[in-house]
Amino acid sequence: MSAENSRFDLWLTQIFGTANPKIHKVIENYGSSRQAYDAITAGDSSMISEQESENMDYITIDKTDRILDFCEKNSISLCNLGDPDYPKLLSEIYDPPLVFFYRGSLSCFDSLCLTFVGTRQPSKYIMKLCSRISKDVGSVGITLVSGMAHGVDECVHTACVANGLKTAGVLACGIDVDYPYGSRQLREKMVYYGGAYITEYIPGTKPAPENFNPRNRILAGLSRGTAVFQAAVNSGALITAGYALEENRDIFCVPPPDVFDPAYDGVIELIRDGAIPIFNHNDILKEYIGLYL
Repeated sequence: MSAENSRFDLWLTQIFGTANPKIHKVIENYGSSRQAYDAITAGDSSMISEQESENMDYITIDKTDRILDFCEKNSISLCNLGDPDYPKLLSEIYDPPLVFFYRGSLSCFDSLCLTFVGTRQPSKYIMKLCSRISKDVGSVGITLVSGMAHGVDECVHTACVANGLKTAGVLACGIDVDYPYGSRQLREKMVYYGGAYITEYIPGTKPAPENFNPRNRILAGLSRGTAVFQAAVNSGALITAGYALEENRDIFCVPPPDVFDPAYDGVIELIRDGAIPIFNHNDILKEYIGLYL
């Protein structure tokens, strides 16, 4: 990690807003985040809106330095786009995070990664199946990625750490925020077993509805494929699957045990659109044996 890159990447992220693809155009225009900072603070407003200009009144490089000091004192690491350990697949998406915060080992993203997502209120059947498939898929060295929420996400992470397997979480809040409440112990177990948890939101950022869709693009972007375990029509899991489709990644889903249950309507649409149905871990592994395994 370059300390200078982190400093100016983080300043730009605050000025333009987290997950704003415009940031990449700004850097391309000026040549680097440092050159962009120098030009913009010198009065060049050719690429900034009125709102972004107003942000500069209270987002200063000194404030950014205080964030970096907080991270150093609290063992929070940063990774910049272009760093050698930046996850390769994530760097290839349309709008990769310019910088993200993390705890744990980014080497967990060097192996084949798959994202497992689903509802926050899964059925007992889905919980049982998700736990079993997570264990069986993770046991061959695949890193399972999920969103640290209640329900399917929590089931994935818990199944992995219960069996000493690598798993990675993507947060929709600051890395120091205990959300979902009571998840700190799970996070530390994830790190202990070689995984990590990451976020593009600065420390102290509380979870908010508008944070989850940007988080979902990272969930999809980190992995070669995304599996949906249970989802209604308006489920956030379908948004993650949508991002995966946009990046030409694989889509898997668990067929509904009851086609009349609206809690599975989103999964039915995925199957109609060509998602690979999964009944056990072999339906996933056969797609990658000889390629990544």
